[in-house]
Amino acid sequence: MDRPYNEAGLQSLFGYGRSAHERSGGICQLCGCGAGPDIDFDLWRQFTIEHLIGEGQGGYPPRIRAAVDARFAHLTELERASLASRIHEANIVTACQFCNSTTSRDRAAFTMEEAIAGLPDDPEEALVALADKLEAILDAKRDKVRWKLRSVYRGFQEKILPALLERRRRDPALREPRELSGLNVTAPIEEQPRA
Repeated sequence: MDRPYNEAGLQSLFGYGRSAHERSGGICQLCGCGAGPDIDFDLWRQFTIEHLIGEGQGGYPPRIRAAVDARFAHLTELERASLASRIHEANIVTACQFCNSTTSRDRAAFTMEEAIAGLPDDPEEALVALADKLEAILDAKRDKVRWKLRSVYRGFQEKILPALLERRRRDPALREPRELSGLNVTAPIEEQPRA
């Protein structure tokens, strides 16, 4: 491995997801983890993208574009492409792995095609109207996450944490901070050991 890894391949962090993470400030939009003055690399690297309206309901770019092309045929090709891109951006938010996995099977009350078909003719008015619908979906997902996290936290406190603490009590080496990978990820690339 003579050259640095190309992180651009991590699409949910550096590609299509980057703008959502920048908008969120590195905070899960469903549970709020990551809030505070510090940004934790170990949490950030586990962030992903939550599509408020999922792929199965037309929330990914190809179906958004097809719905925009059908509904906004009066716009130019460039205007339709821009509107489809902005709709996709509005449909994605930062989510931690837990929140993404626990809401991934949730279904909105309508598909993206249905939402787009009912939008006003003006693209800016359309985006405002769609943002209201997406905000309602986000609020519902937040409610569901809060409900699930209460149970998960209780289970963690009662069943998991005692066992983890006991394991660390029995093995003091587990209480010491360490780099499990054996390398310092914060060192400049040229200082990394070569594999």
